[in-house]
Amino acid sequence: MKNELPPRMAETPTPKRHGARETVIRALTRGPGDEMLKRRADWMIEELKVAKYLRSKIKYKEAGVLKQNNIEQGVTVVSVGSGKGHEMDEMDMILPGSKIIGLDPDDYMTKPVSERLKTLAHDSKYLEVHNRAEDMKDIPDDSADGVTFNFVLHHIEEPLHGRIFDEVKRVLKKDGYLFMAEDLVDSEEEKKTVEREDRKINMEISADSAHNYRSVKEWSYFFNKHGFEIVEQHEVKPGKVRHGFFVLRQKLEKE
Repeated sequence: MKNELPPRMAETPTPKRHGARETVIRALTRGPGDEMLKRRADWMIEELKVAKYLRSKIKYKEAGVLKQNNIEQGVTVVSVGSGKGHEMDEMDMILPGSKIIGLDPDDYMTKPVSERLKTLAHDSKYLEVHNRAEDMKDIPDDSADGVTFNFVLHHIEEPLHGRIFDEVKRVLKKDGYLFMAEDLVDSEEEKKTVEREDRKINMEISADSAHNYRSVKEWSYFFNKHGFEIVEQHEVKPGKVRHGFFVLRQKLEKE
């Protein structure tokens, strides 16, 4: 259980420049707001099958003993677009002894999340703002067992998507996994509905921010074009929007 993990001083993210509205939103992310984001993070990470594909990569000194002090080597996961840090918190809980790296140039973790990770995390840090999805400056080559994108890519300008996937291939180990969650659309009418609902959830996004949605077929084409194959996929529709969840791995190069 997470409360068995040893205390650790996690790195505190450097505050970024935000307007009064964003500052108020973060200040209110406590109590019910924090609990809601925790539940959402739990839902996303479960739907992405992160534990299914990465837990088996954790190495234990003694087989069958699932305790923190018995872990020889955990996994490294990069959370791209980690927002207020709740998905980092969730992955730290389900992947004991692992390193969780958060990256988001437009956000930083809330105080409740920061306090939990300082006390309970094995190794969890939020990278500085010069790290971006298309340029993860502080992450070494072939160092990540997993990379997650939870409803992130559609908020980034489409011309950058290819560069982002090149960067993912750089930091991801050859046997690593890319976990992606994205809203799905099959028509212009559906796109309007998805964007409208998206803005209700992401209150901080600007009026002119990108909303580049794709269908499952379009995502499949994009993944294949950029060197990834789908290991597993499914979709859910808890409300007005269809959500697609993809587990990807790099395609083997033909000899």
